[in-house]
Amino acid sequence: MQKDEKQKEKKPALANGESLPAHYPEGIQWDIGIPHVDLVRVIDESIVKFGSRPCVDFLGKKFTYTEIGNLISRAAAGLQDMGVGKGTKVGLYMPNTTFYPVMFFAALRVGATVVNYSPLYTTEELAAQIKDSGTEIMVTIDKHDFFDKAETLQKSGALKHIIKCQMGDALPYMKAKAYRIKETYDKAKADKPDMTNWQMGNLMMRKACKWPCSNQETQEIRPLKDDKPAIVDFRDIIDNNGYFHSVAIDPDEVAVLQYTGGTTGIPKGAMLTHFNLVANLFQTAEFYGESPNKPKDSSYVRNGKERTLAAIPYFHVFGMTVAMLTAMKTGTEIIILPNPRDMEMTIDAINKKKPTFFPSVPKQQQGIAENKNAKKADLSSLKAVISGGAALPSGVHKDFEDAVGTEGVVKQGYGMTESSPVISCNPPHGKNKPESVGMPYPKTTVKIADPDNPEKIMKIGELGEICVQGPQVMKGYYNQPEATGEMIKNGWLHTGDLGYLDDDMYLHIVDRKKRLVIINGFNVYPAQVENAIANHPDIAECVVVSVPDDRSGESAKAFIRFKAGVTNPPDIAELKKFLEPHINRMETPKHFEFVEEELPKTAVGKPDWKTLQDEERRKYEQSKKQNPDNNKPNMK
Repeated sequence: MQKDEKQKEKKPALANGESLPAHYPEGIQWDIGIPHVDLVRVIDESIVKFGSRPCVDFLGKKFTYTEIGNLISRAAAGLQDMGVGKGTKVGLYMPNTTFYPVMFFAALRVGATVVNYSPLYTTEELAAQIKDSGTEIMVTIDKHDFFDKAETLQKSGALKHIIKCQMGDALPYMKAKAYRIKETYDKAKADKPDMTNWQMGNLMMRKACKWPCSNQETQEIRPLKDDKPAIVDFRDIIDNNGYFHSVAIDPDEVAVLQYTGGTTGIPKGAMLTHFNLVANLFQTAEFYGESPNKPKDSSYVRNGKERTLAAIPYFHVFGMTVAMLTAMKTGTEIIILPNPRDMEMTIDAINKKKPTFFPSVPKQQQGIAENKNAKKADLSSLKAVISGGAALPSGVHKDFEDAVGTEGVVKQGYGMTESSPVISCNPPHGKNKPESVGMPYPKTTVKIADPDNPEKIMKIGELGEICVQGPQVMKGYYNQPEATGEMIKNGWLHTGDLGYLDDDMYLHIVDRKKRLVIINGFNVYPAQVENAIANHPDIAECVVVSVPDDRSGESAKAFIRFKAGVTNPPDIAELKKFLEPHINRMETPKHFEFVEEELPKTAVGKPDWKTLQDEERRKYEQSKKQNPDNNKPNMK
């Protein structure tokens, strides 16, 4: 048979309700029922069903589902007392803490919309997102790195209110005391760097003695109904009996505004409805939940019996949905860690607290594998590590599984902010293809379309743009109908990613159609970075490109040409210092190259970033071939 005749036999690259069931592992159905309900109802059912079971363990201080439910109700009553209701945007700006799920669901219970904010944001980025979303209330913690930025924005008129959560209230007694002493020291050093050691010690002793160390201790209460101050303490918010006026919530109302970009004309708030998020929870439950039809040795989630390590940030859609919402739906005990970059704390938590599930990004897996403490720790409790947010390099995959000591423990998945986020994942049993991002979720249809003709479906194995339909796909972008129309066409979410489906209906990501750098799951837009760099008075032009990175999947590289006549140009350290107020650490390029000649241009005079990027990737591949044992090719 001729080659072209064989090609004709190839099936269309369409994974749907007709093609997927035959490929799904035992016990997983594609055509599932998803109740058209709001997210609060789903979590309320878990609070009732798993009441006495541990819900949250934050650095040793635990709360049961009943206790978390009571805190949510009291916080909801406090928010209502402030006038929060339908149409109010409540921002969450903090690291992972117990306060996050409490305030998240309290806001939803009274009909408000949650807006997630990254702890990495600069004040400028916070201000831009506050303005775009219409956020009125920001919930943050007393740690001055967070509170000081929020207070600056409140004083400028960008915010109406700040709800200030005392970090010590979420900690066990001794850790709370130590935290308060350290915060006092750090802020005093920042405010009065010339303070003597004796003065500093005296100040810390007074603060340690006077500050309350749990939310059970008394303090002066301000009645919010009569006086709604600009800054409200979380303790005031929950100082009530927990009775609030019930609010009817339409499942198609927006629950979360999840932002996908930066601040230079490209931020987009994905409107994720209650039903979008509920759908993704039920899709995950079918895919990873327990079922009598699944093999006993599979790594499915047993309701009320698992522990999830929540080290991935909750402000990120992956962390929010997988490490918080999915965990709470299934009655899982959530081991919350505040710093995703603290590998020692993460390894210690796995070793001592024995989590069974760990949603993570490749950088965390790499960090654990490279940390010397991993060799001394017992990581074998992990039965499934759900890898997402960025491409998983094969070297990272192998090194991490070697550290855990369990082959096949990593299950790579794929998702987007616009799809709440999960689209596909490797299943808990059956084939696990580490080089793929797994099979499309139940009720999810994936097609591989011709990038130049979206109506044309490619064949199995052929490269094209990944397009998605499903109940988890967003309502649209907030106040951006044109951007929505570009992303969702004829009912299909156009991901902008290039990939293919194999014969087993596993999805493979090959490249990105958009000009975008994804670093550990965070979107970095080169134009935004270029604009920030170009503000330096010594720089004539710059181009930022994406380069492969064995640790983070991708990293950014900046090509820079200085203006003629500059005799003392800034070095890399000086440039990074200059960029600090304008872009965050994740957006700051990892690599810099200074050139003397004009940077390449296209035929119409635009910077030819693609030529530079292609050359960098060629050099990377050449370096890998020449040094197969070297995991860190020279990208300087």
